[in-house]
Amino acid sequence: MKRTGGSGMSAALILACLFATTMLLTLVMGARVYRGVQARVEASAEGRVGLAYITAKVHGNDHAGGISVQDFGGVDAVVLAQDYDGERYVTALYVYDGQLMELFCSDLDAFTPAEGTPIAPAQGLQAEQSDGVLTLTYVDASGSERYACIAMRSEEDSSADE
Repeated sequence: MKRTGGSGMSAALILACLFATTMLLTLVMGARVYRGVQARVEASAEGRVGLAYITAKVHGNDHAGGISVQDFGGVDAVVLAQDYDGERYVTALYVYDGQLMELFCSDLDAFTPAEGTPIAPAQGLQAEQSDGVLTLTYVDASGSERYACIAMRSEEDSSADE
């Protein structure tokens, strides 16, 4: 009797095992690459979310006298003023204790920075307002500085249109 099928079967089994091992290694390497890309995307988004939050709030509150920069408990705060039913309320945006914070109240002097609501991890915020431009320097949780210059449209001279 001849045994010709045994070597062919062994070769097929070796090729199947080699294929399975290659596929497994490809999946493991792909998962590592995916985790790396995902971590970079999350870090990038985390760095942008705080400054984007502040600028969106400022744009949404851009009316005459609605935006100011104040010292709030020793930190710079972007203060947005609104009137609700004839009463004045403010929203303060500031960085305190490693967090971008937001505080909504009727009297800012009655509160401390610790009483705000955390929005995103951050290390610092510097704000300046001059000539209708709000300049922000935001330091995210990783220490990267991000900048924004926002032109206040409400501060423009409305008499020029007449």
